[in-house]
Amino acid sequence: MTRVWIGIDAGTTAIKAAAYTSDGTQVATAMRATEILRGRDGSAEQDMQTVWQAVCACLADMAGLLEGCTIGAIGICAQGDGFWPIDAGGEPVGHAILWSDTRESSADDLAELVRTGKAATIGQGCHTALWPGTSALAWRSLRQQDPAIAERVAHGLTCGDWIGFKMTDQIATDYCNATIPFLDLVTREYGKRQVQALDCDDLLAMLPQPRAATEILGTLSHDASHKTGLSPGLPVAVATLDLGAMLVGMGLERSGDSLIILGTTAVVGLLRERIDRADAPIGASVLHPCRDIIVRVLAPSTGSAALDWFVSLHADTAEGDNAAQLIEQMNALAADVPVGAGGVTFLPYLHGERAPFVSPVVRAQFHGLSATTTRGVMARAVMEGTALSIRHCFEAETGLPETAIGMAGGGGQNPIWCQIIADVIGQDILVNPAADLGLWGAACMGAAASGKGDPVQLARRKRDVTRYRANRKAHAAYRDVYARYSVLSEVERETVARLESRS
Repeated sequence: MTRVWIGIDAGTTAIKAAAYTSDGTQVATAMRATEILRGRDGSAEQDMQTVWQAVCACLADMAGLLEGCTIGAIGICAQGDGFWPIDAGGEPVGHAILWSDTRESSADDLAELVRTGKAATIGQGCHTALWPGTSALAWRSLRQQDPAIAERVAHGLTCGDWIGFKMTDQIATDYCNATIPFLDLVTREYGKRQVQALDCDDLLAMLPQPRAATEILGTLSHDASHKTGLSPGLPVAVATLDLGAMLVGMGLERSGDSLIILGTTAVVGLLRERIDRADAPIGASVLHPCRDIIVRVLAPSTGSAALDWFVSLHADTAEGDNAAQLIEQMNALAADVPVGAGGVTFLPYLHGERAPFVSPVVRAQFHGLSATTTRGVMARAVMEGTALSIRHCFEAETGLPETAIGMAGGGGQNPIWCQIIADVIGQDILVNPAADLGLWGAACMGAAASGKGDPVQLARRKRDVTRYRANRKAHAAYRDVYARYSVLSEVERETVARLESRS
């Protein structure tokens, strides 16, 4: 009889589940889309029951596909931060407020907390820059805007906590999820100074005490069994952050390890034993889900969306029936363009920027265009611009990495882009072809919690990782290109600030 572990990955736009044998072979998978409820004020919410129903539907699909298999454990990872409130009876209190929420009331509140210096206590605690979609800002907004609703809240959860609760009737959060915004990175406890600075003593009483993601949260309840078709009593691990599960799935566990996720947005992750906490850090910090390591997370606003945008401008004139074919054509045009794109630089700030600097109003631009600039030159400049933005994150944090970098995300399937990134950074890029790293990591966390071993060791599976070797000559040539990019980026920020001051 085949023995499997199940992983659940509850993202912002989709719920996924998959079952694996111990060697990492995926034997069943299911997915359901989820809806984000957006308001004109910048709010981003989800119906908590709808999310749970999507989880149940995925697991019910799995139950049908796994007849004859023995399920050893279930692990959960999910979108982080936000505020998923339930009452004393375990029912949702309104909608979940998501990590991506930017409602006006929270944005104004954040500006005031920064102005008065209160936000600096968060930086000194967990070395993270506050943003509207954190639990603290969401709670402060809810308490101010709708006190009657706030009065009913008994527990403030994350998405993963909510799913774990619905599966087991137990409430817990893991250290990775709990880091932002109140955890103190030294004591590994919620910091009283941070809580008091944000006037959140009432919220503190609602937050679950952190536990290790390698612990059993509980077992699948009879009610959850009825809704999912899985057997009651299955061990379920404490849920972790989706990024944390991806780290496990990629086998990243040591200080000095780093990763790049080139999805719609980009993520630069750096694993470090210690950091010097600051009043106004850039980006975020979270604890590794199963190692005594801090993960610095810098997330530029634009990743593969930059090339998608550029290709879409040429959809009517380029040859190709779909986006993949159009990108292939752009790659062919860009392949013969030399390092530096003939002096053309692209600043990839299509959606403003959030790392390694924060500016919601800075915008993308091409610099150096001339009458001889070709579409291929511009395509290469777009790919270089994103690579230079990623380098900017490394330079601002610890300097360029000294070892090879793991890469995941859809952009990792573009060979020309991967080579550009390797040359710009000056280190080999190791692209994992698997699209299920978070799911696999979650499954291994579940297996570890049920006593099967260390999750990072369990996650090691045979995969043909593609290595893009950094070209030393090209890297040397990119020094001047990066210097040009840095000057243009600084000038753009200064220009925006001057224009804003005149309005």
